Amino acid sequence: MFSHKRLLNEEGEDLLLSFSNRLNKKLQQADTQDLIAMVIAFVFLPLGYIVEIFFVLPFSCELFSSEWTFRVLITAALGINAYLNMYKMVSVGPNGGNNDLPSIMKPGFKYCFACKLNTPPRAFHCPVCDVCIFRRDHHCSFVSVCVGHYNQRYFVAAVLNLWIACITVMGWNWSFMWTSLGGFKAYNMWQLVMPHLAVLFGIIDYYQFFCVMLFVFPLTTFLFVTYQLAAQVFCLIRGQTRMEYLLDIHAYQLGWRENLRASLGNRWFAAMISPFVHSHLESDGLAYHCRESGPSIYENVKTM
Repeated sequence: MFSHKRLLNEEGEDLLLSFSNRLNKKLQQADTQDLIAMVIAFVFLPLGYIVEIFFVLPFSCELFSSEWTFRVLITAALGINAYLNMYKMVSVGPNGGNNDLPSIMKPGFKYCFACKLNTPPRAFHCPVCDVCIFRRDHHCSFVSVCVGHYNQRYFVAAVLNLWIACITVMGWNWSFMWTSLGGFKAYNMWQLVMPHLAVLFGIIDYYQFFCVMLFVFPLTTFLFVTYQLAAQVFCLIRGQTRMEYLLDIHAYQLGWRENLRASLGNRWFAAMISPFVHSHLESDGLAYHCRESGPSIYENVKTM
């Protein structure tokens, strides 16, 4: 019994040490932009949510009432799901832990002068991660990892959950803000756009300015998340990554349904609900189905 308990403790310590090592490695790799983005994602957003549920929401429904609890549980579930997907983005990684490339040159492979390796089609080198990423989309500074072949589903799910949560929180803040300003008036909309001028000229006081800013912060987050979600949907239905969109590559357009399966897995819809749903990817990251046969679109191939 004692040996079994000791074994569990050792496994727990090993798991904690492994997570700590991965976190330290990520922090060492992260540049200034990544560090700022991670502070926003893991410090300011949770603190902002606490302010929302304990300061803003009680103006609409009584604190700890059934209505308050229901709204908090829904938005908290969305937030937790988003953070779990962010964790999976890092733990799975864009290459799925597979950084071993075949030594034999295959069709469509190209030579990466930074890695000094032959890399597969759709792979691009990330200057921050300093490694070639399978089907690279972009580098996500909020978790200091690239979005690629194996972890794109988690990025899309995280953004989708945050987007829904932002809409809900903005609804709370909209009514709260206009209540503090004395009711909605169309000619007072400029106070929302330029609250600093309104407080400077004494049109609103500092408390009203604070209430306006409580709406502006989730609005800014919503606009940013909307851009991220729209960019993902736009590229996904076209069978492209952001890199391929910038390079005007259309070789992998298979129709929107097949494009979603190729990027997010065969259970892509369920994958948006839970990060723990298995969604099989047909490609191993080294080869992909093309819309048309013929020579590779990549020409920078090192002969062996």
